[in-house]
Amino acid sequence: MPRHLPLALLLALSTVLLGSDCGAPEAVSLEELRKDVAPPFDYSRYCDAEGRLVGDRSAVLLVHRSEHLERVYADAQAGDARAVALFSQLENAVRLSGAGLANEALGFKCATAPACALQWHFLDEMIPSRQAGGVRLRELLADSFARQAKLKGVSNAVLNAALSVLVAGTALKVGAGGAAGAEAATAEARASSMEAGQLAREAALEQRWVPSLEVRATAEEATAATEAQLAEAEALDRGPRYSVSVEELERYRPVYSRPPSGVPTDHPRWGKYVAYWARRYDELTGKRPLPPGETEAKFPLMWTGYDALLGRFQRSLEFQRGVTQEMLQEARAAGGGQLLPQGMKRPLVADNLGLAHEDSATITYSDQFVVDEATVGPGKRPNAHSYSDKQHDFSGKSPEDAVKQFRPDAKEAITKYGGAVEVRRRGHPLFGQKVVVTRVHIVYDGENLSAEVREALLIEARAQGVELHFHVP
Repeated sequence: MPRHLPLALLLALSTVLLGSDCGAPEAVSLEELRKDVAPPFDYSRYCDAEGRLVGDRSAVLLVHRSEHLERVYADAQAGDARAVALFSQLENAVRLSGAGLANEALGFKCATAPACALQWHFLDEMIPSRQAGGVRLRELLADSFARQAKLKGVSNAVLNAALSVLVAGTALKVGAGGAAGAEAATAEARASSMEAGQLAREAALEQRWVPSLEVRATAEEATAATEAQLAEAEALDRGPRYSVSVEELERYRPVYSRPPSGVPTDHPRWGKYVAYWARRYDELTGKRPLPPGETEAKFPLMWTGYDALLGRFQRSLEFQRGVTQEMLQEARAAGGGQLLPQGMKRPLVADNLGLAHEDSATITYSDQFVVDEATVGPGKRPNAHSYSDKQHDFSGKSPEDAVKQFRPDAKEAITKYGGAVEVRRRGHPLFGQKVVVTRVHIVYDGENLSAEVREALLIEARAQGVELHFHVP
């Protein structure tokens, strides 16, 4: 691939995210991108017949045009050779962009210029897609930025906080309640990413640690945790699946450009469904290995089942994020609260923390993991607590039925997040250490919960040896 193609994307990202004061040549202005109206999709606008990028602006425009980007990504996931070649070039360009941004923002070019604080909020306009292809590019950008920044001595805690907001704070907002919800989610994501970008910049300049209330996942770990949670949700899902033979299944392969009646091509979940269906098909035909923990290939869910599953999964992610935010507020208040363990002097909150168990090769991800940093150190026994967040609709259920639902939740939480575990997140003060979880907690959705059901659940929680909390979204 010609060298100037990834360089064009690097320059465009550098100019937008670092600001013009850093002196970078302007490959494509943000104003020009804002005025861009995507023409009908055609591969020849961006590449030749072999998938090689053509022109010095095609990469930037393709990344900016969400529908076109997702079309290429979905075709690539389905195995189209031209799309695979084209998207791989975008991936390589974004990797270069992340490393280049770290070099410029963290010292090579403008180490002391305040104008070079990262303008992460403009990334929403450079890579506006919140679907699978856009998420993939954001993750690569964040990962390559983090790798280079670590070489420059930026603390893991600061980088993890900033980069996780960059990726998860925007990507996990897909489908948040229609147009109004999407607009509100975008505004929130921009505000939080601006704050995180400035935090990373300040820490890099001053070479100091920020008081640790939270250690968030890296882009790779956040993705792994989300994929593990989604795989588990799909395994339990009873939605309609294809029931034909593997030989006949190919006839039903979904095509990105031909969604079901009433579903627009740019539906936020349709592109994901096309990629998901292709992955399940490859697992059934032996072209792709099974995910960790699965022993048998599953037929893909039908579109209606998959769409409903992602809707429920999205709501659970939002619930989990709300629980984490409430924990952080309690930690900052330093006066106790409803969720954090009482008596902690220096609570450190981490979400989606990877835990390894001696009797299993599978990594489990605690929805939240809280440790009192005052109890961490040589000769000390860490006061560590793990949390499992659950959303159930208990309306109309008797206390007895609610208790029946609680028991398997408690057993699952104790098995997955309790006992002796090894913390697998780099940058966490317990990384690589084996610790015994002090207490397992469950957080239920407390909305529309009757007093009788609440009391019955609390009694059962004490009997099961777990701590139960209620959070109202």
